[in-house]
Amino acid sequence: MASTARGPRGHYARTAIRRGEIAQAVLDLVLEQGHPNVTTAEVARRAATSEATVLYHYPSKDHLLLAALERDQELAVRHAERDGVRPADGLAGLDIDALADAARSATRREPLLRLRVALTGLAATPGHPAEDYFTRQYRTNVETYGRLVAERQKTGQAHPSLDPVAVARQFVATWDGLATQWLLSPDFDLGTMVVQAFRRLSGQNWMEAARAVIEPPNGI
Repeated sequence: MASTARGPRGHYARTAIRRGEIAQAVLDLVLEQGHPNVTTAEVARRAATSEATVLYHYPSKDHLLLAALERDQELAVRHAERDGVRPADGLAGLDIDALADAARSATRREPLLRLRVALTGLAATPGHPAEDYFTRQYRTNVETYGRLVAERQKTGQAHPSLDPVAVARQFVATWDGLATQWLLSPDFDLGTMVVQAFRRLSGQNWMEAARAVIEPPNGI
């Protein structure tokens, strides 16, 4: 019985390793040459396996490209955890200038940003392989930024009358739109625009202006 119990676990472990190797190969290829140029033949070569094995685990190119995004997210979480940041911590205590850093970091990996934008549009098609992934992503992002807005309301950095979830939803949509515009015409700093959008949507500019009137820095 013991050997039978170990067998499936060993099989699942090997499957997970193989899927990870394939996903890493796709991610590397996307970063090197862009997602339109990714082929199953090249993925198989990079992952030291056969095209049949690649297609067994990921039955279409869209499945492969989605695997690249999931792999990148997995690596980002590991990196954050090594730095002592847990996903459960969300954006607690975040300096919003960090939003600019995140946006600029995305532009430095333009091929991956292009893939994300491309799959976001396709995910709106019911049944598309990326539908569930982006549904979860948007839900998580709205919840996370909603908590950030609520936290900043408590410290007077966001307008108290605003609905944090509504602000978060608008901010996530704005960031996506700005990223698409940047890909089409990268003649502006995406990081600056993202921070400006958050300040306006969360009422931070209004709160700072109100404080300046009530408590002038140089007195009256």
